Formats: sequence, structure tokens, C-alpha cells
Amino acid sequence: MTPEQRFAELLAAGASLPFVTYYDEASGERSELSAKSLANWVAKTHHLLGDELGLGVGDTALVALPAHWISVPAILGCLTAGLHVVSEGDADVAFVAPATLDGTASIPDVFVIAPDSAAVGFRGAPPGDAQDYVAAVRPQADKWAGVQLRGTGADAGVAARSRAEVDAVALARAAEFGLTAGGRLLTTRDWSSSADWIDAVLAPLAVGGSVVIVRNASDDELIERRMQQERATARI
Repeated sequence: MTPEQRFAELLAAGASLPFVTYYDEASGERSELSAKSLANWVAKTHHLLGDELGLGVGDTALVALPAHWISVPAILGCLTAGLHVVSEGDADVAFVAPATLDGTASIPDVFVIAPDSAAVGFRGAPPGDAQDYVAAVRPQADKWAGVQLRGTGADAGVAARSRAEVDAVALARAAEFGLTAGGRLLTTRDWSSSADWIDAVLAPLAVGGSVVIVRNASDDELIERRMQQERATARI
């Protein structure tokens, strides 16, 4: 199995169920994407990479994004398109935030997200020579039926691991967290490397579960309240 195959299975089993629930306790934002809504974003990213940029198996994507719902379709879009995904180093395409834009000058195509207005993108020009991720994916096809999973289990997946190895690591991490089939993982972590989003996204995905991302929360009482409200079964 591969992470993208896991997502296809999740989508087939419960398209209307939430997969990503996002809280920013500083701004008061709460956003939720069902598997179907997420699949629309993933499909758009997939087509941007494969159809517009001509990227696929053998190409590398740098993903240096914060713990945010908008980061999830970038990760899964890269995987469905067959790209090898890394969180540092050189690449053929990059998905970054303004805070992680430095060091991408040599990458041919750089897409930047606007964390404070993720659904609509930048209200003005994006920073530097980067492209606005939302503006770039908006015109792409969004039907999951048009997505063809490009990579195999043996192809490069995340960092130094193959796709099958990434799936195995995600399953093992889910077990370490006590996350069982269909479980709901709440995470308050910032994301600084691929290890963070393997834990936060691919681990719950591996067991057919979902994730609640809570940012800017240091109050244990508040976090516990979110655990109860969202019926989370594990926390990292």
C-alpha cells in the first residue's frame, strides 16, 4: 500500500466524513474538509503538477508548509502525482509559506500559500517571484475520477523512504499513538520536517482515520476541550 492508495480507500469508504479539522486559537478560525472536499483540492494539485508542469515519477517536490489544512492537499497532491516529497533540499517544484520561501531561488516552480487567508490566497501579489498556490490550482480540474495514481510502492515516497515504506512507518506511528481503525488524531505540533506531517497526516490516513490540527493553543484545558468536542481518540 501507499499513502495515496490509502486516501483513495478512505474516500471510497466515507467521502462525506471529515478528514481535516483545523483550529487557529489565535484568530478563532475553524475550518473542516470532508474527504470529498479534500479530494477536490488534491485533484487540482495533482493536475497542476502532472498536466501543467509535466512532473511525475522521478521528480521531487519540496514541501515546507505549516501545520494547516491547506498543507494537506499539497502533500497528497504531490504523492498522487508520483513525486518524491522532501522537506528540505533541492527540488523540481516547491510548496512553501512566506516564512519558508528563502532558499528556493533555484527551484523552477515555487508555490506559496497565504496561511491567514488560505482558502482565497493572497489578496495582493505573493512574495518574491513565487506563485500563489490557490490562484494556480483554482482553474485545474477537481474531479477525483480524473486522478491517476502515478507512483508504485517501490517508487520514492517521502525523504529517504519508498512509498510502501512510508505507509509502513505511518502504520507503526499510528500504533505508537494508540490510534486504531477510524481513529481521530488531535495534533498541536508545528511542522518543521516531513516526520511531523507523516505523524499528523499519514498516520491517521493509514488507519482510515482523520486529524484535528490545533494551532496557537498552549492551554491544556482548551486542548482537552477540543479533544472532547472533536471526539479525538489520540493526541500528539
